[in-house]
Amino acid sequence: MKLTANFGFQKTSIAFICFLCSLSAHAEFTLDFMPDDGGAMGMSADTPWLMRGSLQLPEIVVDPDTGLDYFHIIMGDPSSGFMQDIYIERGFSTFQGGDGSAVGGGGNGGNNVQPLDAASGTGQANPRKVLVRQIVSDGEIYMDFTKDKLDRKPKITQMLTLPDMSSIFQIDMSNSTYGDDLTPGVVFYTMALADDYKDQANFNFATDIQKSIIDGGRYTYTNGSGPGGSAGTYLYDQGGFDIDAVSWEVYFDHSIENPWSNSTNKPQP
Repeated sequence: MKLTANFGFQKTSIAFICFLCSLSAHAEFTLDFMPDDGGAMGMSADTPWLMRGSLQLPEIVVDPDTGLDYFHIIMGDPSSGFMQDIYIERGFSTFQGGDGSAVGGGGNGGNNVQPLDAASGTGQANPRKVLVRQIVSDGEIYMDFTKDKLDRKPKITQMLTLPDMSSIFQIDMSNSTYGDDLTPGVVFYTMALADDYKDQANFNFATDIQKSIIDGGRYTYTNGSGPGGSAGTYLYDQGGFDIDAVSWEVYFDHSIENPWSNSTNKPQP
């Protein structure tokens, strides 16, 4: 996104941003961090076990519109500052040894060895078969990633609340499908400083922009040869991002005590 801007004034309430983040999902699926009615865990016929942890609630649910099964996993809770609600279409193929996936990703069969490695399969799934909402918050910074429709791109919201400044940035790309690289996302952005600054540096993207070119949302996903169309290709109107070149270890904070079930495989600084 490229822009030039002058500055004006706007106050934006917390209630408005909460309204922006209230979203519903495909069919009866709602990304509300709650289990679904009729969801099941354990073994039933050929249904695999889903293991429950202290901050994990897994179940298998059925889309009544399509009859397809989905893994539904809720991770974290509000008090931890991290919440994630995911639906992933279940089962596309079987494999014997080597890398593989039952839920649409590719190359993550060795994930227990090095889950943060670029070759772990992270980011390889077909986005058309996944719903996800993730919220990260520490009281000052609030980030919400919501993808609540299978063939629609996500909405990303970031909010900063400090004693002398508040800002809200949002790009809503749900106005386009994964086959559309012509439609840019809708941008909402405001910044307000404390009253001591006499409104001189407040900013509203809707009214204070002289010229803007929005590229966010102008990308496509083409199904790959992996299970369920995974391991596909993203093409961007401007720039690009190679998911296979990313080592997710850069996001692992070694300065704090991270819980790790197998210390042998814990990433080392």
